[in-house]
Amino acid sequence: MISTEENQDRVLSRCQEIEQPAKLTIGVKCGSSDPTSGLAGNPAIGYLFDRVVDAGGVAMFGETTEVIGAEHLVAKRAINDDVARELLARVRFIEDRALATGEDIRTVNPVPANIAAGISTLEEKSLGAMHKSGHRPIQGVLNYAEIPSGRGLYFCDNWMSRNSIFVGYAASGAQLTLFQYGGGGVPGVSVLDPSTAVVAPLMWCSANPITRDRTKGSLDYYSGTVIEGTETPEQAGERLVRQVCDIASGTLTRGETVSFAEPFEVYTIDPVF
Repeated sequence: MISTEENQDRVLSRCQEIEQPAKLTIGVKCGSSDPTSGLAGNPAIGYLFDRVVDAGGVAMFGETTEVIGAEHLVAKRAINDDVARELLARVRFIEDRALATGEDIRTVNPVPANIAAGISTLEEKSLGAMHKSGHRPIQGVLNYAEIPSGRGLYFCDNWMSRNSIFVGYAASGAQLTLFQYGGGGVPGVSVLDPSTAVVAPLMWCSANPITRDRTKGSLDYYSGTVIEGTETPEQAGERLVRQVCDIASGTLTRGETVSFAEPFEVYTIDPVF
């Protein structure tokens, strides 16, 4: 739980006011997906992405395995045929690589935790996950840790491991990263780790009320209000935009006030021994 002293640190950390996300570069991952992720959590992130891109910033989303089943819809948003072909080629490469080991990603995803939380098919999971990218054209496909060549929305060919993704986004220039967490109220989770905050601040976001209650004040942003009917998706999105601008102004994320960290890893395709 975040202490009163830590909350004061967050308030005092604000050093200037940024009203628009014009020069921000942000990256996002969703994880432990459940129905609240696709219904409210990821759409709120997508609203933020649209605002960042429209203001002239850079927004990056990825997890190649998390678009399988909806990759044809994601590719339709590519700015040209070359970008669309590259995105589809990255998905095929990951699928073929898994098949070479005897595993078919389409038969092992969603994982048991997703199914237990209420997600029935891979397509359902991917359709919910893609909401976090918003609605703007995809300017290009990035390798892990590659710096974008311009402004706008980019797809990153990266893996689902949460720490490696955030380190990669930071290497690509992200000043702020977001983790949209479903969780289904994972037992025992009370403090969300801030590992990558040493590189770029990490915001923990969720739309799941059970996760919110179990994490005991560790979330930075909660969008379950949309499901509860107390906010519209647009209102929840605007609230997230304001909070991101606040953090970009210097306010600490929750994770930055926690004196705890796990080791973070670097993304590799091949096994590490």
